[in-house]
Amino acid sequence: MTSVLKKETLLYGLGRLFGSSISFFLLPFYTHTLSSTGEYGVVQIIVAFIAFSNIVFLFGFDGALMKYYVASISDLDKKAYLSNTYLWVFVFGFFILLMLISIKEPLANYIIAGYDPSLVSKIAFILFFDALRSIHLLVLRAENRSIHFTIMMVLDILLLASFNVFFVGIKGLGVAGVVHANFLSSIILFLLTLSIIITRFSYKTLSFKRWNTLRMFAFPLMPAGLFWMILEFADRKMLEFLIPNDSLHIVGIYGAGYKLGSLMLLLVYAFNYAWRPFFLKKNNIQSFKKISAYFFFGLGLFYILLVLFVDVIATMNIPFIGTSLIDSRYWEGLVIVPAIALAYIFHGSFVLQEAEPFITNNVYKISICRALGVIINISLNFLFIPYFEKPYLGASLATLIAYFSMSLILYFWNYKSSIFRYDNLMVLFVATNIFAAWLLSTYGTFFFKLLFPFTYTYNLNTI
Repeated sequence: MTSVLKKETLLYGLGRLFGSSISFFLLPFYTHTLSSTGEYGVVQIIVAFIAFSNIVFLFGFDGALMKYYVASISDLDKKAYLSNTYLWVFVFGFFILLMLISIKEPLANYIIAGYDPSLVSKIAFILFFDALRSIHLLVLRAENRSIHFTIMMVLDILLLASFNVFFVGIKGLGVAGVVHANFLSSIILFLLTLSIIITRFSYKTLSFKRWNTLRMFAFPLMPAGLFWMILEFADRKMLEFLIPNDSLHIVGIYGAGYKLGSLMLLLVYAFNYAWRPFFLKKNNIQSFKKISAYFFFGLGLFYILLVLFVDVIATMNIPFIGTSLIDSRYWEGLVIVPAIALAYIFHGSFVLQEAEPFITNNVYKISICRALGVIINISLNFLFIPYFEKPYLGASLATLIAYFSMSLILYFWNYKSSIFRYDNLMVLFVATNIFAAWLLSTYGTFFFKLLFPFTYTYNLNTI
């Protein structure tokens, strides 16, 4: 792994980890301050809708901009691609914003469980400003300004956490308070990062030719984003509709366990923030096998620590507060943490393999693999959720199998190129230790749990 990639991954990783340590504060905060597990279930559905709709607002142009902005040598070309992208996202996003506001009444029943429809309007504005500021932050990534990017990320989380404490904790507004907090933090971050675009936007560079170049790359990529969001969040809605009684309670339990398991995703995000600009700019990934070995070893170590100690950390009584980190109403959801965390390791494998379709302009591969993942996930959810004693366990296994399938399909699709192959010995080593850690989390003593991460790190030298 090159020093540049290591440095960028570390900087993005520190920002994500610090920012998410504050964001993670919201999980125990919500479990203790929201009136019921069902109310937290509604929050999960709102988060799912926002994440899904963000893909629609961007329409694949964020990926296209990253590719052409990084590859462009002249500042004029960079301005041209940025200006055409930004104008499209603004105009298209404004149209979707107006459409969502116009149908806020029926939407309220589906995304906020019948709460005040005016909240849908605020969610629409959150989506509009989030789409625009994501372009602001993408420019920072493309220019390798990881420190500036990290500062903005951390500031975003600080604002979000502070507003949540005020609206949800102090004012006691519940679901409405969560929406208000996101609304304000989204607008403030948009305004704080707007100067990034102002200094680079040029009306003179607007042209249909440039837009069409971006469109040809973005449109095939857009379904990939939609499929990923469906894969990420369809399980919440399926739990809501497939369980006849107290479904929002189950969604809340599932959402809490899923949030803990998705801590693994932070490492994948940190790597991907550095990985995509790296392979697009260098267009030379001859050291792919070595990079993937380091990546899988790091994910394996984090998985071991997370799975072995998450129950201790989540349920232990915190001094001075006199209560557990996660409210006891949500403890049963801890059972899905190993499955969700492992699913995101397979997602990390998929992220690594995305380099080949991006470099060769065959991004349709990504969309096809994710579409297959969605089909597998939804089919298994229909099969598992109604018949598992704990429906959220069935949903988590469906997620794990879907991510594994996607990763395997793309890996073998790229296999004809010898560059995109893994170090098989490292994969076997990490997989064996992950399986052992999962068993140890259930049947092992605390002493062996403490010892296991050290033996994992020590045994690396034998490979």
